[in-house]
Amino acid sequence: MSLMNNRIITTIYCAIITIAAMAQTETPDSVKTQELDEVVVEAQMQRTNATSSTYTPTSRQKSSAQNAIDLLRQLAIPQININLVDNAVTTPSGQNVAVYINYIPASAEEIEGIMTSDVRRVEYLDFPTDPRFQGNEHVVNFIMQKYEYGGYTKATVNENFLVGKLSSRASIYSKFAYKRMTYDLYAGASNHDIRHSGTSTIGNYTLENAAGEPYLITRNEIFDNSHFRYNQYPVTFRAIYDSDKVQIANTVGFNFDQSPTAETSGKLSFVPRQAEDYEYSRYEPNTSRYIIWSGNYYFILPRNFHLSVSPGINYGHTNNNYRYQTSATDAIVNDSRENVWQFRGSATLYKIFTDRQNGFFRAYYGSTSNDVSYLGTSPYDNDFLDTYAGAALGYSFSNNQWNVSADVALQWEKNKINDQSVSEVYPLANVSAGFSPSQKHSFRAYFHFGANYPGASEKTPNILQQNELMYYTGNPEIGLSRQVTFNLSYNWMPSNRFSASAFAQYFGEYNLYVPVYEPYDGGTALLRTFETDGDYNRTQIGMSFNYKLLNGNLQLAASPSISIYRMTGLFDIKRSPFTCNASVTYYLGNYYFQASYQTRNLTVQGNRGVIYKDRDFYQILAGWSRANWNIRVSAMNLFRNDWLCATNTLSTPLYSETRFVDGNNFHRRLNLSVTYTFGYGKKVQRGNEVGEQSGASSAIMK
Repeated sequence: MSLMNNRIITTIYCAIITIAAMAQTETPDSVKTQELDEVVVEAQMQRTNATSSTYTPTSRQKSSAQNAIDLLRQLAIPQININLVDNAVTTPSGQNVAVYINYIPASAEEIEGIMTSDVRRVEYLDFPTDPRFQGNEHVVNFIMQKYEYGGYTKATVNENFLVGKLSSRASIYSKFAYKRMTYDLYAGASNHDIRHSGTSTIGNYTLENAAGEPYLITRNEIFDNSHFRYNQYPVTFRAIYDSDKVQIANTVGFNFDQSPTAETSGKLSFVPRQAEDYEYSRYEPNTSRYIIWSGNYYFILPRNFHLSVSPGINYGHTNNNYRYQTSATDAIVNDSRENVWQFRGSATLYKIFTDRQNGFFRAYYGSTSNDVSYLGTSPYDNDFLDTYAGAALGYSFSNNQWNVSADVALQWEKNKINDQSVSEVYPLANVSAGFSPSQKHSFRAYFHFGANYPGASEKTPNILQQNELMYYTGNPEIGLSRQVTFNLSYNWMPSNRFSASAFAQYFGEYNLYVPVYEPYDGGTALLRTFETDGDYNRTQIGMSFNYKLLNGNLQLAASPSISIYRMTGLFDIKRSPFTCNASVTYYLGNYYFQASYQTRNLTVQGNRGVIYKDRDFYQILAGWSRANWNIRVSAMNLFRNDWLCATNTLSTPLYSETRFVDGNNFHRRLNLSVTYTFGYGKKVQRGNEVGEQSGASSAIMK
């Protein structure tokens, strides 16, 4: 048996040697050898479909960005605009865009501390059906890399030069993760000491003389000097539990705002001239403290149910002082003290019926209680209570190319001032449809029907004196106005090097409340109040694009648009402004450079009847980033020496005015911004940053 095995092994071994020898022998072949061309596989960095558009930032974009908003600017996403002055994120037509990180809501301040290198992708969504987005109409969601344990700390310092004695912002953010828990701590400080902020007002008053005959007087209030000091100290802590089927986030924050110095002074004159010119001074210091708690809870339940719950509580206290005096009159004093409580909550039950169909039911509630006391020239005590509640029902259908969703809601609002109250029930509706024949094209249309409810300040019954000729009050009887929005858009992404978006939108508000002026105090002054009058119409057409050259090292972006405003009723206004934002970005190793330009913005503010015009804005920046450091120097409006920020124009039968608003925003300045980040632990979890929390809206009339 052993001899037989040895023979078999020997035979197999000889056969292997023979085959190997034959393989090394050259034999003619009918197929000639051919050298293959190099094959380059390029990852798809952007794509679109019927529900969303997704962008994957490059390593150059992530390393050059200092925070999440900065990364959005580097990406130049065609569906959004980022204002160069205040970093506000909006759609090209001006609607607010909610910012989320890993499906948890975050303000622009909260995402200052994120580690941009951990951003995996960025999603833009219109009318998303995911319950975690809480019914927001437009959303940017950052998807962050997740880690098992560890942490990091990020420090940010931002200083402006050439705009005042002090203009700085600093923050420190720390994150630590262990298994399913993540803890965030944020502390910041913002300090400003400036002397070029104020408003000059030229007002034309139609008053009545002793015989009851109308006459025109022009009041010129031109400010010469100002001094403002502003300090802000936010502190926030958040804890997140994240598992496969549960996500729980709780945030506690405190914010201290203080303007210990807020002074303006200047010259006051009248035409026809009543006497010699006067001097005036205005003091408006204030202090606010806010405490907030908010929660975001998400559960994946059996039978394809999902539940999202978002409660929140805010408390704030404000001391606001107002003192106006001229060299010829007694002082007008309107000091106010306010305590405000805000409760809010929403719950969304989401059901997946099939792979293509889902639905949701949402219930929500909120109330804001303002206890305001006015002391001084016009003493008042007021209790405001604004309450709303509603329920919404929605349905969505999706397949490979189509997404159609619709939801309807019934909302109740009650506005109570002391013992006087008014309430109303009204419907809300949203319908959207998206079509995407491929990952390079998508079409989207949506329709929104809603309402605009005036706030407590517009409904206050108090009469407060503003100056020698003007008094302010609200109107508790004014109701809501109806709103309609219709939008069409098209997104085109033929390659990683180019993306474009075009849109057309109509927005209408009907029976809106507007300011009206009437004789007061026997015709010797005017009283401003609010009445329902007229309609507001805005049509916008625009496009935006992003084009990359030189292997992505050079990026060009622009977003031109034209708006057509038409306001009827008491304010008969027609305007058709053109706007455009443009930028050029260049990456060179560890260095990056950017030049940006934003045209002047002209808007018609419907509920104020004001034509608002600001200035154009331009900036250039150069930065260096490597490892944990990102250092940037920016120059804004270098050739502009004046301090004018905006011009507001108002025109009514009895009163018209032009306001010239001065400040730092459009004056030339230099900015130095530095971030330093260091990590600790073996596997770092970064993302879903926490930051400054804002308080409830104030009811103090200004």
